[in-house]
Amino acid sequence: MSENIVTDKYSTAIFELAQEQQILEQMETDLSYVKEVMDTQPGLGTLLLYPALEAQAKCDILTKIFGQAIHKMALNTLYIMVKRGRIRYIQATIAEFINKAREARGIFAATVTVSQAMPEEVYTQLADKLKAITGKQYVFTVKVDPTIVGGFIVQIGDTRIDASVLRRMEDLKKHLLKSDTTEIGVNG
Repeated sequence: MSENIVTDKYSTAIFELAQEQQILEQMETDLSYVKEVMDTQPGLGTLLLYPALEAQAKCDILTKIFGQAIHKMALNTLYIMVKRGRIRYIQATIAEFINKAREARGIFAATVTVSQAMPEEVYTQLADKLKAITGKQYVFTVKVDPTIVGGFIVQIGDTRIDASVLRRMEDLKKHLLKSDTTEIGVNG
């Protein structure tokens, strides 16, 4: 089964159950915490993927780490994924669940690529401008890529807003290459 199918199936089930039990925000908070721990502690993922360790031992490890910190339903979600051999999909499933939970509240994910780290108020202003244009609220994932030289690139789903200096330089280069030399003031 492909990762997209598995993550969609599990994240949808978690989302629907959390909505039904009216604990959507609690599940989002708790599973965000689990994902953060797994992202910052890669040894945990390695341990959970270790084939010689039985599923119950893996669940016991999760209980010791998260048992007192997260809602029982969030913990049971982890147990189910471990027992069904879906450990490698946990982080992607949580990320997809978080997207669904935020979208249900009218908050959408976007990726902003900048040439260097920017002050938080710059992202707040960008979010405000996008909200004014689209009527939707956005949460940004920020990527730093010095190759764009300056400006920014915003990716919202399939939509890309490229306001980078690199793109403008590429556009200028294309224009100059297409132009007749007399158009740009070069007589030859």
